Amino acid sequence: MQRLLSAVLLAAVLLPGPVLAKGEGVGMWMEGQVSEVSADGRNIRLVVTGRFWFEQYRRAQPQPSVIEVRDLRGGPAAIPAMLTQGRPFFAMTENWGGGAIRNSGALLGILQAAASTGKVVKLELANARLQFGSGGTLAVESATVRRATDHSLR
Repeated sequence: MQRLLSAVLLAAVLLPGPVLAKGEGVGMWMEGQVSEVSADGRNIRLVVTGRFWFEQYRRAQPQPSVIEVRDLRGGPAAIPAMLTQGRPFFAMTENWGGGAIRNSGALLGILQAAASTGKVVKLELANARLQFGSGGTLAVESATVRRATDHSLR
């Protein structure tokens, strides 16, 4: 019975339907190659070279509105970030078609592995505090990671 309840909870969190059923909402995402990964207690500092975007969900729209924050020079943005692993935290397959709940500390291992291989990681953020600087720069001062790509997950 407990396995069935765990499976139902996992499906409810991973499937996009429940997000859209909420009505109004905003999602925050980062995707790119990670570098300079270091831990300070529960906080993880890193640099994501890629992109950051917001998704706004509205009841009347079948697809979310997307606002992407880009580097003004035209290439991928270098986004410094301080992240913490969410509770619960889900490691996702490369195509985000499946995932698994992971224990505390798993996010650091995922990010360190991605930094060593140069593979792209996608991160879903919550409770983010952002800093927009002069010249169009962006830094994530703090955020909780709910889901992240785990390239070792099959």
